[in-house]
Amino acid sequence: MFAQNVNDSTFRYNSENEQLENPKIKWEILAPVGIGIGAINYSMYKYYQRAWWGEERTKFHTFNDWNNADMNIDKIGHLYGGMVLTKLSYKLYRLSNVSEGWSMFLSSFTSLSFQMQIEFHDAYFKKWGWSWWDVGANVAGAVYPNLQKMWTPLQAVNLKYSYHPSQAYKDGWFDYWIKDYHGFTYWLTLDVNSILPNAADKFWPDWLNIAFGYGVEKVKLGKNIYNSAGNPLGEREWYIAFDYDLVKLFNPKSEWLRELLETLNIIHFPAPAIRFSPSAIYYGLYF
Repeated sequence: MFAQNVNDSTFRYNSENEQLENPKIKWEILAPVGIGIGAINYSMYKYYQRAWWGEERTKFHTFNDWNNADMNIDKIGHLYGGMVLTKLSYKLYRLSNVSEGWSMFLSSFTSLSFQMQIEFHDAYFKKWGWSWWDVGANVAGAVYPNLQKMWTPLQAVNLKYSYHPSQAYKDGWFDYWIKDYHGFTYWLTLDVNSILPNAADKFWPDWLNIAFGYGVEKVKLGKNIYNSAGNPLGEREWYIAFDYDLVKLFNPKSEWLRELLETLNIIHFPAPAIRFSPSAIYYGLYF
């Protein structure tokens, strides 16, 4: 049960990870990892430069973009992006035999480095600016995966992502995929077995989770993106769906396959879903 996990769990970093032996770092792996991270960072920078940073520049400034025209789905994107960067870079550091503690620190640092350079660039563009909401989401995303390692009950709650090209994107409203917020859905997933009584565990597959989804429609279509009251004109969409834990579903024996499935677990794969707001729609499979 979840309550029992809370009582039994100590910070795993202090219990398990102190037993690690300080293995020799595999520089033949770490060096390419560092070069690869740098190359990915450069590629992301150039992509953002084309997609976002073609606007008028100005001096460094802040702005409050809470409840913006994107209806805050971009904030969830910052949170999710931070989590993904931390998870992936952690695996790469561990593959290089960097110690558990340093891998946790460096993975969060790497994630924040990726994200914060974008914030600094935004701060010099008139249309954007330094957003403390974005920064907060970046920090939360960068540290949450490592908090999950330290306090195991947090592993029951995760954030996933799914995407399908929206009609607005197909119609040419957005010139870059990353701007197609209509096609994004973010999913807060819950490990159901973690909250069930022990007697009920056998009735619910341990690989089947519940997910609560959030998406948007009709944002940034046309020149008028706010109403007379200053609220965004788009629609918020809310979903509930099944979700899969791929590691528990396939129970892989090989370590490399386990690592692959753990990585793929950042994605919400097609599953039965119900959109319950702004209107009810049932989907046999929703992605």
